[in-house]
Amino acid sequence: MSLRIDAPDLRVAEAPDRRRLLLRGRAEDAVFADEVRWVFGVRLPVYPCTSSEGDDARCLWLDPTTWLTESADREADLAIARLGAIEIGDARLVLAVEGRRARDLLAVGTGVDLDPEMFPPGRVVRTLFGRVTATLHHVDAAPLLGSPLFHLHVDRAAGPWFGDWLRAAVQALEI
Repeated sequence: MSLRIDAPDLRVAEAPDRRRLLLRGRAEDAVFADEVRWVFGVRLPVYPCTSSEGDDARCLWLDPTTWLTESADREADLAIARLGAIEIGDARLVLAVEGRRARDLLAVGTGVDLDPEMFPPGRVVRTLFGRVTATLHHVDAAPLLGSPLFHLHVDRAAGPWFGDWLRAAVQALEI
């Protein structure tokens, strides 16, 4: 599925292709935490609903024993071999939502408070979004027009329905 929405002050498109893996372990296990840092070059985010990022990898806290990583091939292959990571990239559709109207669009589908003070860059939540379970990650406050960039992770099987829902939400906002 290829989804792209271009509107004034808003762009929705598939996020850059990365290897996406689930890691399971305990952050207080020093061996596990050190191994993650060695493989990905980032520390595990240990605070709920946060992420950590390095040059070639990103790690999102999903729950006390589960993290979602995004990385290049080398790191992913090492994580599978050394950490027993589970590859989930084919099962997930990851959309980049950016622009000055990104928060407006996302607010249509979720009850999460997207105010920059409540949901700053690096924040991660799993929520219902337009009746689809999603992981919402505020990546940063940069690229397009100096505005926020969010990644929205949804089940790939829901992609066509979700794409239609997003297009309808954009029309409803009269963007």
